[in-house]
Amino acid sequence: MELIYEFDPSQRIVNARFEGLDGTESVMSVKDALCLLKIRNPAVKFAETVQSGGYNDTSDAEYERMLNTIEFISGLWRYPDAPKEAKTEYEMNVLTLLAAAIEALSVLHARYQMTKT
Repeated sequence: MELIYEFDPSQRIVNARFEGLDGTESVMSVKDALCLLKIRNPAVKFAETVQSGGYNDTSDAEYERMLNTIEFISGLWRYPDAPKEAKTEYEMNVLTLLAAAIEALSVLHARYQMTKT
């Protein structure tokens, strides 16, 4: 599956959604379903768009913010026991991504709470 997204004027990801499964896939178990529900790392699509000139009209500052956003989100495509400097994966299953997202949000929340005190 592919994470489809847009950047808003401040280069945050908005309108995130998934595409790729059409309902005709044969699934006999939850395990089979989870094997199908792998999501490609958005850094792959971003790099393809860059190579095809999709951001040529984007200012350097905007491009830098987009790249920072993609790099942050792409960091979720790493197994929980992998070191932070480990290479990200091409694709990950949804449960691993969910766990990574929950962990990342908890870290951000803790940092936010610390700045408030």
